Amino acid sequence: MIPLVVRPAQQAEELVQLLRQQGHQPLCCPLLETRAGSELSRLPPLLSKADVVIAVSMHAINFAHHFLLQTGQTWPHIDYFAVGQASADAFAEIGIQAQSPDDPRSEGLLLLPALQQMTGKRVLILRGNGGRDLIARTLASRGALVHYCATYERHYPELDGNTLTHHWQSAGLDSLLITSGELLQRLLELVPSQQQPWLYDRLLVVPSPRVAELAEAAGFTRIVIAQGASNQALVAALELRKME
Repeated sequence: MIPLVVRPAQQAEELVQLLRQQGHQPLCCPLLETRAGSELSRLPPLLSKADVVIAVSMHAINFAHHFLLQTGQTWPHIDYFAVGQASADAFAEIGIQAQSPDDPRSEGLLLLPALQQMTGKRVLILRGNGGRDLIARTLASRGALVHYCATYERHYPELDGNTLTHHWQSAGLDSLLITSGELLQRLLELVPSQQQPWLYDRLLVVPSPRVAELAEAAGFTRIVIAQGASNQALVAALELRKME
């Protein structure tokens, strides 16, 4: 197959390699860049007071860990949670065992038994700049004291959507690997309106039911839900569809 890879460069490179190993011919076009967050200097004092750390993405973990290494500091021995498997894997890579739900959404995380009784607990949420606040609002309603730390920032490079779309069409693009609603929206903004019916007919692999719902509402008709946002999960989902 000829899938489109749009995630940030470092993860995109690994995903492209995995796809090629399986005989696919991926096209790579990162639609998002990640940079160190402006709030990283707040991380050590926030960590020192936290009882619970929740990471909403692997980028949040990776930038936080790099900052701690650079400043000669370590992660405290407290409870860690990850929204999805990709984030849990990122924690595992730095030696932290994090709890994560089978349902890789904020809603799934909030169902975990360990996050029900939160009175007086100090919670630190690691994330990018902005984002949904369902986790914070819900945990605060359960009695937690919640703080955010934006450990990374998103940046969207300037791209020529018309030129890119014609290139993808001429290359025979037949599938899309989209790991977030944010990247889906960015893709829709790039592709000219007259070319969107073509886009909607591509096979779309997404990491969760939430992104699948957004895609269906946009007009996509061939949607596969992977077991999370990790590169391995995306490739596995594409392989399953290829064998059908």
